[in-house]
Amino acid sequence: ACVGLVGKPPVTEPQPPCEVAIVGAGLCGLALAHSLQVRGVDWRLFEARDRLGGRIRTARAAAHGAPLDLGPSWFWPDTQPSMARLVADLGLQTVAQPDDGRVRLLDDPNRAPRDVAAPTTGGLHAGAQRLAGGMAALVQALAERLPASRVQCGAVLAGLARDGAQLRLRFADGGTLAAGRVVLALPPRLAAQLAFDPPLPPEQVDALQSAPTWMATAAKAAVALPQAPWREEPHRGNAWVTHLQAVLAETWDAGTAQAPALAGFVALGADVRAQYRRGLPKLIDSQLTMLFGSAAGDGELHLADWAEEPFTCGTRDRAEDGVRPNHQAYGEARLRQPAWEGRLWFGGSETATRGGGYLEGALNAAARLRREVCEAVFAARTVAACP
Repeated sequence: ACVGLVGKPPVTEPQPPCEVAIVGAGLCGLALAHSLQVRGVDWRLFEARDRLGGRIRTARAAAHGAPLDLGPSWFWPDTQPSMARLVADLGLQTVAQPDDGRVRLLDDPNRAPRDVAAPTTGGLHAGAQRLAGGMAALVQALAERLPASRVQCGAVLAGLARDGAQLRLRFADGGTLAAGRVVLALPPRLAAQLAFDPPLPPEQVDALQSAPTWMATAAKAAVALPQAPWREEPHRGNAWVTHLQAVLAETWDAGTAQAPALAGFVALGADVRAQYRRGLPKLIDSQLTMLFGSAAGDGELHLADWAEEPFTCGTRDRAEDGVRPNHQAYGEARLRQPAWEGRLWFGGSETATRGGGYLEGALNAAARLRREVCEAVFAARTVAACP
């Protein structure tokens, strides 16, 4: 649930005007709100879900309390300086992802798995770090620094209209808000599905629709277990399953020292997952047992199918299921161009020039938006103050 906003109703009445409205409380929206708060900008933050974090989603194991990341799990301090700096500034504890450069490979369903060297330099996870409390700890730390009265969950944006010097946000429940400027900190394809009056230029709509949403059709599973025998093995819980009957394509140790857990990416496509939804727990249990023995079976399963979340996966993403986007393909320049004469901006990790799709990209986008939005707000204040 939204921090400090549990039980707070959605937008049902017209809201007081503000300088900047941010739509989307994932990492980009939260980081931008924090930056605007520090700089004295009047902002409001709206999130369609009943929780903050967007694609950051951490479950808590009922059995032993381990945080289980069902969205982003890692960051890489050596190559993602914005994430490393933010984690340090917030005083969050990190956990190195177990990795000794070997992986358990299952490439034939009729043969036992075998341990092989990972064909990557720097180990399988290349220095990846997790957060001690899961990635939700990052969301919590940022949210605690924001005034709860400015953050609204359950606010589903339906459309935007330009009315002179102001933009009017129209929410699905009938509520409205006037703002001097609006930032859509959403996956670009979700932004493209909104109603705009006047319509956006065709080339800008094309840019929004052409940016695949990272993780949109993915599914992740995490299983809390009472013991962790894989920690005595060379692979440390890292496994790849490459045969055509694979249920989990990749697994890794997702637990803590006292609370064992495994996690993995589901190999099945979104339509196949929907057909086998009831049987998925048994299939996942069977594969983990095949990989790591009976001690890895019959655990507490948590499953997130992002293709079934309309605030992550758009219609075009679902249609392109199976076509995995490339991180390096993000950063289309038209996504960083404001619309409506500099009053409407687009954010989200997919708009970043560096780290697109990663949490680093979300922070990269937030930094760009902070610079441009603050410049516009302060310039407008100067004009308004002139006699």
